[in-house]
Amino acid sequence: MSKKVAITSEFFGRFSDEGERILKEAGFEVISNQDKKFLEEDALITIIANADAIICDLEKINKKVMDHAPNLKIIARRGVGVDSVDVKYAKEKGINVARTLGVVEKPVAELVMAYILQIHRKIHESNQEMKKGNWNKQLGNSLEGKILGIVGMGNIAKEVVRKAKAFDMKIIYTNYTRKPKLDDALQIEYVSFEELLKHSDVISIHVPLTETTANMFDYHAMKFMKKQPILINTARGPVVNEEDLCKALEEKRISFAAIDVFDVEPKMDSPLRKYDNVVLTPHVGTFTKEVFINMDILAAKNVIDYLG
Repeated sequence: MSKKVAITSEFFGRFSDEGERILKEAGFEVISNQDKKFLEEDALITIIANADAIICDLEKINKKVMDHAPNLKIIARRGVGVDSVDVKYAKEKGINVARTLGVVEKPVAELVMAYILQIHRKIHESNQEMKKGNWNKQLGNSLEGKILGIVGMGNIAKEVVRKAKAFDMKIIYTNYTRKPKLDDALQIEYVSFEELLKHSDVISIHVPLTETTANMFDYHAMKFMKKQPILINTARGPVVNEEDLCKALEEKRISFAAIDVFDVEPKMDSPLRKYDNVVLTPHVGTFTKEVFINMDILAAKNVIDYLG
């Protein structure tokens, strides 16, 4: 009897059937998310009931969901974060949790740099003025010599460093442990969290969501921001306290914010919408055609490699 793979992801197969093709060629039966929509708990339980594997996005794969899948052996995430999966319970049940490492890092770093360039060079504002018929030059800022503070030095952060270096930015970082080999290889400087907050012109967040990092950027942290930095969050929404961010913006402790992730998603009623010095995007860090195809393929290969 062939093993069954439940595709709970709403995006798997959107741009290519390659992921599904290699699963079927490997002898797996594919159970698809036919409606291509985000699945809540009841729908998840229905689709995974007989599955040996799940390929998911940010659906909540919790204890109840796993308990309704007695044959489940692997949860393959299309992405690198695992906060949507009860990893501890999966481990207790002997269920492997796999990620699509090496696929999402570059596009997320591209988005970070897109924010930095847009905010510094005021491209959107210039475009708006031109379309109004105004020849109104917007005075921007150069990136050369600006200090980029990176919070969390993982694989995505390393890609941000490489791209920011091309614009002659100076990089400082903080992490739960220092990484001396990276200090030398990337020519970056390790500092404390408070020092980073004090000295950065731009702060980019790249930590996973954990009990320690939740609410990491609260009003107390924002009071240390001496240079009125640009704050960028492409990590997870709850790392930044949204209410405190609004307060910091109003007090001009932060000059600009670029937010791609939210405490609840989708979120259409964010209080950040009212600020002109805030860029909001709907969690699009990995939202490119090329990445979607590559995540499909790697997630499928993760299943095949594990279940053989």
